[in-house]
This record gives sequence, C-alpha cells and structure tokens, in this order.
Amino acid sequence: MCVPKSLVSSLRIWYHSPMDDTKFQAAAARAQLRKPEGGGIGMLGEKALHSALKYYYEPDETCHEREAWGFFADVLNEDGIIEIQTRSLWSLKKKLPVYLERTRVTLVHPVVRRRSLIYLDPETGELSAPRLSPVRGSIYTAFPELIHIKEFLAHPNLLVVVPIVDAEEYRIRLEQKKRRRVPAVKKFELVPTALIEEWVFACPEDWLRLVPEPLQMTGFTVRELAEASKNTVGAAGLVASTLLAAGALSRERAGRAYRYFVPNEETGKERIE
Repeated sequence: MCVPKSLVSSLRIWYHSPMDDTKFQAAAARAQLRKPEGGGIGMLGEKALHSALKYYYEPDETCHEREAWGFFADVLNEDGIIEIQTRSLWSLKKKLPVYLERTRVTLVHPVVRRRSLIYLDPETGELSAPRLSPVRGSIYTAFPELIHIKEFLAHPNLLVVVPIVDAEEYRIRLEQKKRRRVPAVKKFELVPTALIEEWVFACPEDWLRLVPEPLQMTGFTVRELAEASKNTVGAAGLVASTLLAAGALSRERAGRAYRYFVPNEETGKERIE
C-alpha cells in the first residue's frame, strides 16, 4: 500500500527540500572547520562526509548527537530523527525498529559518484596531485546496503535519501611488506566536494523510477532488468528484491525464474516476500 500523497509531500518537505549544492558546499566547509576534540558522542574522529551531511540536513548543532530511546541519533529535531550512515546499513537493524515505532526517520546513505585520489607522504606531509579513480558510483551502488534493511523499507515512517556526491579521497601509502605485490594503502579521509543529485524514496512509486517504463508495463525478469538498466544480473537482482520489499513490485514464478510486476490496484496482487 502506498503512503498517502499528502503524507508523501510532508515527508519530502520535513527533511530538506529542494536539493541545494550551495548549501551543501557551505556544510562541507563547516565540517572541515569542526574541532576533532569537540564534545559530543560521534564528533570524536567523525569523518568529513558524515559531518558535512549532518550539517547539510540539520545546520543546528544543538540537534546533533541526541539521546533517543536508548540510542544516540545523528540528528533529533522537531521533525523526527535523521540517521546518516556512510557505510554498512546492517548496523541500524537494532535502532530502526525502535525509532520507527515512535517517530519519523530519514535515513541518509550517500554514494560517491566520482572520487579524486590524493596521497599523503607520511614523512614530508606533501600531497600528490589528484588522480581520478576509475571506479564510478551511481544510485545502484546503494543497493548492496539497502537490501540489509529491506524489512523496514515499506514502513510509513521511513524516508530513504541517497545523496550522490563527488569527493576527494585522501590516502597514505604504508611501508611495503615482503611478498606484497600491491602497495599497502590506508584510506584516512573522504572529503565531499559537490552534491550531484538526491534520490528520495518516500513511497513505492519513488522506487519504481529505477525500473524503465516499458518494463513497468510488461513485467520483467531480473535478466531483462539488467539489460534495460545496463547493469549486471547481480545488481539487478538486488534492485528487484529491494523494490519487492518496499512494496513497489509483486512477483510470480515463471519457470525457473521470477517475473516481476507493478502491483495492479484493481486486482490487488499481493506482494510476495
């Protein structure tokens, strides 16, 4: 069942609207000026990307790192909770059910589209010239993590936001060990440089933007979704499973595979778990 349109509108407005790269640049600059030794759980050793996103979605520091129902939330304000998770979403499986029972939750999970690699010389402190990484991120990069919280994606109190950013990744080359063919590298900071786009998921229709329209009309297998979206079969499978859990798709057995459909409001096909 889709979240009512009136609620979807309020969900989108409550956290932040619309996307504003100028505001993001200011938040990123503010994050760089933060004091590492500053007070507050979560500020000590907090990474630049996490801090920038926290300032972007809630500039008021008094709302940061607030105790909430036995946990500490990145942001707690009058509109609810904002949780910013730059890495594994698995770690939120204990928090989310507690939060969602009590308030609205915005889950922010960023993806780095393009990163410039910069190496620090640990002896001289000199920085290398930036080198563009061949690895590219996209909205599909988020799905190996989103699948970990699929049981919460249909909850009416949850809003998922995936900001796509560019960033500079700072690395240190460690001392070369014997028999190691690839130089040992330590990643120590990821500094965001631009906000490229935001994907906002408040109801099933939002998730369907990841399915090409012709496939929405005819139904599709995972392999067909992979071909249409120019992804691997594995990546398309994660998308289909996530959209199924979010209530955006239903499925039926078709031989040895499943065929996915957009649920028909008239026939009311049940979503298969």
